[in-house]
Amino acid sequence: MAGWAWRYRHVSSGETLIIALGYVPLLALVYAAYWAFGIRNALTMRLYRNQALALGLFSLVLMIAALPSPQPGESGILGSVPFEIGYLLVTAAFWLGVVFFVDSTMLAVRRSDPLLRDTLYWSKVRYVLYVVQISIVLFIILGVLYSTITGNPTLADQILAGNNGATTSIPADIADLAWTVSFASCVMFVPAAIRTKDPTLRSHFKWLCGIAILVLVYFVSTGALESTPLAGIMESTVGESLETGFFFLLVGYFLYRSAKALVPLNRIPSSPTH
Repeated sequence: MAGWAWRYRHVSSGETLIIALGYVPLLALVYAAYWAFGIRNALTMRLYRNQALALGLFSLVLMIAALPSPQPGESGILGSVPFEIGYLLVTAAFWLGVVFFVDSTMLAVRRSDPLLRDTLYWSKVRYVLYVVQISIVLFIILGVLYSTITGNPTLADQILAGNNGATTSIPADIADLAWTVSFASCVMFVPAAIRTKDPTLRSHFKWLCGIAILVLVYFVSTGALESTPLAGIMESTVGESLETGFFFLLVGYFLYRSAKALVPLNRIPSSPTH
């Protein structure tokens, strides 16, 4: 995936602790999911309950984006065929999971609208996104299996290179497209917040808009820094760890506030209700 600094690379044993600390903020996503599932139990309206459930699952799915990605030609467990296939299957859950959550969000917007208006023709766009993501997943799985059966790693290496942001071949472009579609679909949180008339959902969607803006700022800023002296710092182990941690910490906070927004603040207990 282009621009995501926490993709796996070879590191010395002394850097392991620093990298591990960079993943600690992932607990913010777990905490957001904990609140979403807990709040769901306190809600009575089906629309809100379904959205809370989807938000909790989305919070957990986002953690997949931080998994170490195998590199082309790697040795060891991160270069083994079973790990590559397993990683791609788990990553496929992320690609489809993000689109599913955006889809459930847009459906919630429509169901809350007395006129049942179709925001930006989402009822048609959703099928295009699902077809694209499912097609990419099938292509990647078949490509890796082909390389495994024939013993020719070229196609699998091109796919893994694309998963790490490379655009050096058509298979790499296809793999990279799955990440692009996933995060680009988050832009729909903005019209969702604008279109809905439900005050609870509007507050909920506003915090989701923060995630869409954060992703946009991340990609723009990392792309702009590539040609500056700061690029070396950001690509270092410490820089990558801090960048990863700060990003997921903010995402976890936005998801947590989005979950709390599904019910009035004066009805939220000190801890999620079970």
